[in-house]
Amino acid sequence: MLALSDALSRGRNNFDLVRLIAALAVVFGHSYVIQWPADPHDVITHLFGRESAGSLGVFSFFLLSGILISASYDRQRSIARFLVLRIARIWPALAVCSLLAAFVVGPIFTTVPLREYFTSPVTWFFVAHMLTIVKGLGWLLPGVFEHNPFPAAINAAIWTLPLELKCYLVVLGAGVLGLIGTRRGMTIACVIASLGFAFLLRHPPTFILFMDITVLQAGYSFWPVPFFLLGMLLYGWRDQVAINGVTALALVAAYIGLRDTGAGPVLFYIAFAYGVLWVGLTPALRRFVPTHDYSYGIYVYGFVIQQCLASVAPTLNHLIAFAFVLPVVFACAYASCHWVERPALDACRALLARRPRAAALPPAIDAHAS
Repeated sequence: MLALSDALSRGRNNFDLVRLIAALAVVFGHSYVIQWPADPHDVITHLFGRESAGSLGVFSFFLLSGILISASYDRQRSIARFLVLRIARIWPALAVCSLLAAFVVGPIFTTVPLREYFTSPVTWFFVAHMLTIVKGLGWLLPGVFEHNPFPAAINAAIWTLPLELKCYLVVLGAGVLGLIGTRRGMTIACVIASLGFAFLLRHPPTFILFMDITVLQAGYSFWPVPFFLLGMLLYGWRDQVAINGVTALALVAAYIGLRDTGAGPVLFYIAFAYGVLWVGLTPALRRFVPTHDYSYGIYVYGFVIQQCLASVAPTLNHLIAFAFVLPVVFACAYASCHWVERPALDACRALLARRPRAAALPPAIDAHAS
């Protein structure tokens, strides 16, 4: 029996392993839509009849993020510290990747003259929006990847980042109202947020900055936001949440037996969420936890690198294409982790440590989810 409350510090959980698997699942899933023949239904979709490797990876990120971001605010009890650390976790790596996409990848792969490329407002729109993701994302660069199987999009994978920022605002709002940390408070916060989400499903927002909350991407049968809210709720009930392998197997068996009934979809998502927690908590998998968390770098760079390969070899087999990009993706993730992400977080922690009540946070609490 594994208690969630006992696992919220580095060295006592496998969350970095879950994030690594989730990031690789996203890259794997994208290999099916980036290479010919393009198909959002990968082997996971054919196996389970719903979702894809990419969507399940995203759901895993959001579930863990709901737990860990709530824990982060609960430990800090400071709006300023919460915002600074969240920005430091997400923005520097995305900014570097976006600048490399605009000023290295773009000039190499564009089909328009370089003078036209650098003077085009589309180029600078991309830079401006990717560096300020709260305004939305820049998807296109002039003449880049326009003939790919997944045409024109430079880094479509990171559509989840603005959505995750909105989820952070839910945690922030709950924190401001004093609801973070207790079972009752977190339950109230999650119920209110869930009702708001249900309202938006019935009355889709027309304001472009909020359209991503209810949109279903290709290959998705469900939405990421409920998984974040579930993570928040689990954190509130962390002392009562216990995970064991027998229950995990029972849920899988129940889904297999009832998958073609009305209960099938519900059991699928319950079994999936429970399985993610089991992988994240069970000591038997502790030996496989990576020393460093490379998941964000894999997530941020994967799609760009896959598009580069598809521009050169668009008909490469999906699995072979996935194997080809992995070394490059890992190299970029390694560089991002050690040269961008960790220095940025260390600098912010050092800055915050000079302020009152500024104890440094354990790295596991500064987790992300994209």
